[in-house]
Amino acid sequence: MELNISIIFTLVILIFFLALSIHAAMTRRKSGIALGESNNEDLIRAVRAHGNFLEYTPLFLISFILLEILKVNNSYLIWIACFFILGRVFHAYSMFAKRDVFRALGMAFTFIPYLSNIIYLISLYL
Repeated sequence: MELNISIIFTLVILIFFLALSIHAAMTRRKSGIALGESNNEDLIRAVRAHGNFLEYTPLFLISFILLEILKVNNSYLIWIACFFILGRVFHAYSMFAKRDVFRALGMAFTFIPYLSNIIYLISLYL
């Protein structure tokens, strides 16, 4: 049976997204704020961790799935997905722990896989 790497990493990403969604909902419920953030820092951070994940993940997944369809090296796919997920974990952690160093690492570990996939797709196209 052929290993479908994109399914495995999509499942990991979905589980993490669900955890961020639940955390945002629980923070919203705990604060008693149904709509907006009302300058509640914990709620703002929970909503932004959730939103930032949603903003960056879909396009990465599209590029990742395209690379798998184009049958690139499985090692590359595994490493780049791990790198991206680590970036998303670092970013979310930075939002909850208020540690800017992890936020910077999270964004770097997000942008590097983006750039790498862009270069890989361009090279395959040319």
